[in-house]
Amino acid sequence: CVEPEVSLEPAARLVQAERVLPCDDDVGIFDDGAASEVFGRVAAPPAPGKAAHEEAAHPEVAEKAPVMALAKTYEDPRTLPRQTFTAQVLFEAGGDLGMNLDITPKDRLRISKIKESGPIAAYNDSVAEGLRLQEGDFIQAVNEASVDSKTKVSTMTAGGLVVLSISRPRTFVVSGLDKSKGKLGLDLTVHAKGSAAYIKTVFKDGLVNARNKQHRETEVRSGDLIVSVNGQAGTSADLVQLISTCSKLDLTIARPADV
Repeated sequence: CVEPEVSLEPAARLVQAERVLPCDDDVGIFDDGAASEVFGRVAAPPAPGKAAHEEAAHPEVAEKAPVMALAKTYEDPRTLPRQTFTAQVLFEAGGDLGMNLDITPKDRLRISKIKESGPIAAYNDSVAEGLRLQEGDFIQAVNEASVDSKTKVSTMTAGGLVVLSISRPRTFVVSGLDKSKGKLGLDLTVHAKGSAAYIKTVFKDGLVNARNKQHRETEVRSGDLIVSVNGQAGTSADLVQLISTCSKLDLTIARPADV
């Protein structure tokens, strides 16, 4: 189907190409060529003279009364999971980016693989866990500019220190799609070297849109990426092949968490 080549006191402030294939649905090919802080409180001492009176009247209280202490532990925010953050990565002009990317016709740019060595691995080694880039992350902007995916790639390839605006992915599974009851109603585009299928259009007439009406919280949208089919990941071609040949489908959808 596819022949191609994704308290006390307030806590201290924390630290902070394109080709239509003969499938049931339209598919195209797109080729780009803790630190912790403890806060406590101890019960205030009784007023002078009062303590002796109370101890005399109730000696068992003086023996058993515990010292009141409240404590909260705060994690170092650099180790906490983040949905969005910026990463300053030093790229070599014309060099390997140190990652594989799912490049889409518009602005979606997804990290599909991080290589063991290279600019991304070097960056990850230099920052706390919560700020490390991960496979599946989306690059939303470069140097604070929200541009199309090709421009993002060319900016990184040009080299130098590049500020990447990162969004963790939001993923969910659209299950129980039965093609014996109709077409999916999706227009898909795939990057020849990618590992996801880009949803260009969700048609009004189709299984996916019918499901959308019943599941607004996990609505499939234009711009989403299909990253696995029936639990199987692979190349873009693999995914489209599964979509074309399997009669029943469970699609894993990914999009940036901040959209």
